[in-house]
This record gives sequence, structure tokens and C-alpha cells, in this order.
Amino acid sequence: MKPLLRQNSELRADGIWNWTLPAWVTKLPDGRVVNVCPSAGACKDFCYARNGTYLFPKVKEAHQRNLAMTLDDLPGWTELMVAELSKPKFRPTGEPRFPGDRDRLVVDDWTQAWMDGGGMAVRIHDSGDFYSDEYLEAWVEVAKRVDDVLFYAYTKEVPRLKARAKAEDFPPNFRIILSLGGIHDHLIDGEEDRHAEVFPDLVSLADAGYTDQEENDLYAVLLDTTRVGVPANNIAHFRKRMGNRTFGDLEREKDRRAA
Repeated sequence: MKPLLRQNSELRADGIWNWTLPAWVTKLPDGRVVNVCPSAGACKDFCYARNGTYLFPKVKEAHQRNLAMTLDDLPGWTELMVAELSKPKFRPTGEPRFPGDRDRLVVDDWTQAWMDGGGMAVRIHDSGDFYSDEYLEAWVEVAKRVDDVLFYAYTKEVPRLKARAKAEDFPPNFRIILSLGGIHDHLIDGEEDRHAEVFPDLVSLADAGYTDQEENDLYAVLLDTTRVGVPANNIAHFRKRMGNRTFGDLEREKDRRAA
């Protein structure tokens, strides 16, 4: 059985593992067509996961295999994920995280213990999203059962995540960042909801009053702010089309054209 979790070059240095699904709409080898990002909006036209190495046959095959596992046997996938995360390499290192940066972070009891112990982290969805209630609930179950690992995700599934949070609190090690550029942007409260906006550069990010997470992706869920800024990926043809606009700007333009 191949490992379910990987570490890409950007996340490895920060002790973050990642789980990846295909981006947006994909056709599985058996002919099924699945929209893995039902709430994608303007973001899908600038998605790094629909570009470059993500399109290599072996990479695409691995991401589709991940999706098929969750579609065909979600309880079985849940058990496999819990079993993998129970291995020694996912246990706390004992080396404190962010020792000189605590004043910038939101630190509750769970986070304090996790940082002091050098806990591991899993970014859910290097690409893809919470495509169904059942799939979201499977990840919540994993987080409950592996309670010394921090799980976090950027998501455009705003109604799904808000409904779930209203019905029952997420476990303290399950953190969500709502992400602009989707069809439900209007449901994101910029002051109350922790959210991420993609900017063309760090200057425009700072000018808009956002705090960047460039130093460590975990800052997206740990910084003491609701306004997390993400600089656009350095993909030339995407940056040219994006111009000086944010993902939120692009989605609002799309909505205006459709009106």
C-alpha cells in the first residue's frame, strides 16, 4: 500500500504533510466524471493544480486514485488514514514550534500544547476540496481519532463548512480557512470569518490590510487575524491574466458579467 500522505518541496521544511485530490472536474479511468471543487469560481481559471507537474500522467493517476478511494470506500479510507497517521513519523518531535513568534499567533490550550511538543500537521487538499458532507465528516473523524496532529484546509465550500460548524463544533485540531475566488464569496464575512485572499504581490496584500503566510503555511490558521493574504503563484501566463486583481476581484467581475 502506497503512503496516503506526501510532502511537497514547499511544505516539507515546515513539518507539514499533504493530501491531494484532482482539481475541479476530473474523469476517472472507469468513466466517472467528478466535480471535486463544486464551489470553484474564478479560481479555477488560475489554479496551479491544473498546470505543470500536476498534469503529468503519473501525478494525475495518483490524485485520481486518492479520489476513487474516498468515493468507493470512505469508511475503509478513513481507517487507512488513521492507521497511517498512527505511525511514529507523525508523532510530536519534542522540538517547540515558533518559539520566538508566539505574540503573533492565536494560542489556545490545544495549540499551546501542540506547539510546545513540536506536533505534526496535515494540509488537507494541496488541491481539491470537501466535495461532499460525507467526505468532510470522514476528515473530522480522522482529526478526532488522531488528536495530536493539526489538520487544516483552505476551502471554497463555504455553505458546507458553515453548516457543519453551526451544527457541531469542529475538534480543536481541525482548522479551516475560507478562501475567496469561489461562487460563495458573498457568504464570507471579511471581519468575522478567517479567510484567505490571493493577491498579485506582497505590496498589494499589505496595502489591503492582510497578513501574509509566506514564511510558513501554518500561519494561515495560526496568525492572530481573520485576513490571511496569499501571493499568487509564479506562473507567468496566470499572472499576466490576473493583472493587479485579487481572486475576490476576479470573482466579482465574473458575477457582474453574468448579471
